[in-house]
Amino acid sequence: MSESRPVLIYAELLSRIQGVSVGCELYTPSSLNTKAAISSDGWFFTIHHDGIETSIRLPGQVVPVEQLPIQSVGKKHLSCRLPLASGLERHVLSALGDQPVPWSASDLLPESPILCRSCRNTIVKPGIIKVWKDLPSENWAEMMEFWHCHKPHDHGHKHDDDDGSTSKAYGANSRISAQDGVGFVDISSFLLSETNISTSTITKDTTLLQSQNELEVEDTNSRSLQPENIPVSCVSCKNQLGILNGQGSAVTLFKWQVYVDERIPRGPDSSPNLVHWVSAMLLATMARSGCSKSILLPMKLKDSPAQSVSQTNEASQSLLNIWVFNNISFSSTGEPRSPIKAVKVFYRMVSQGEADKLLDSVVSDVQDITLPADAIEKVKGILNSNNQLLPQSDRQFKEWKVSLLEKWEGKDG
Repeated sequence: MSESRPVLIYAELLSRIQGVSVGCELYTPSSLNTKAAISSDGWFFTIHHDGIETSIRLPGQVVPVEQLPIQSVGKKHLSCRLPLASGLERHVLSALGDQPVPWSASDLLPESPILCRSCRNTIVKPGIIKVWKDLPSENWAEMMEFWHCHKPHDHGHKHDDDDGSTSKAYGANSRISAQDGVGFVDISSFLLSETNISTSTITKDTTLLQSQNELEVEDTNSRSLQPENIPVSCVSCKNQLGILNGQGSAVTLFKWQVYVDERIPRGPDSSPNLVHWVSAMLLATMARSGCSKSILLPMKLKDSPAQSVSQTNEASQSLLNIWVFNNISFSSTGEPRSPIKAVKVFYRMVSQGEADKLLDSVVSDVQDITLPADAIEKVKGILNSNNQLLPQSDRQFKEWKVSLLEKWEGKDG
């Protein structure tokens, strides 16, 4: 006889219909002794099966029911839909594009040091960054290039409301470039002047940078000779912290690889992580372009040994395709921190050729997002792990797998 195990319970808040959907995966078929109930306060779902009681806190308060009828005796999957408790304010989840971005300029403490998240090595000393400024969007560089190519004539209108102390990093009359003492904040990264980095705490390939510059002198008009990203790593733990941009005057630090003090103290253990930034990037891309599907492309790095290998096998390279489905709040017995706000996504792996067709189509509904290759691998692992939080019957939709990416809940999260 097989050993009894707890039931896997997954509950999802359905804000549009003001209900909670509950799915249960049983390891043995249900029987007449299988019972389910809602607690008197409407917050907990409990199922009794094979002598084991399993409970979960629901993502929304529902109408209490002393005992729920078990409709499918002899089945291993049970499901029900529970109405939210009456008399409560309507529970509406934020729109897909209305997503708090982790570590915006207003969240960060001026003069905070920047530390390597892995080993706490100091990358930028305290007091160096005097002000944090938000960049306009993830594609700010392309937007600014368009603006300066097509800027309307100045008709003498002067705006005095910008006194230089605001947290905006852009204006109609200036290009964005790294500035001493200023930390520019993008959705997933910080843009800093290289002079603000403690040079003894990072490593970079200056030989490659020098050879790049020589090539550019020979042919500045060739797209193929434009600078690629020079990786910047922590000298202590060797983790890649970011990239050296362009001619070497600016450094981009990936937010998930560093730690910065916040205005509201939160501590390293409660800080946002890679998943929070990936979900924010997906939602921002969708809000900006209207496309709910994205291809995650690995960032090209000059000195990565794996880069040459991947380039030779580019035709057969497998890329991560993510389809944003909905904003949700969920609970799962596989996730002890439940309930959690998240983005429900479908995902699959596609070949380089298929990705090119999806991205280049004139009717394309797919956008590309560039991330370091190791970050994409971590995202794959998280998607596969979170796929197991759902009952077996809910883990697949046609050729897509189903998963969850946790969202950042903002200042009060």
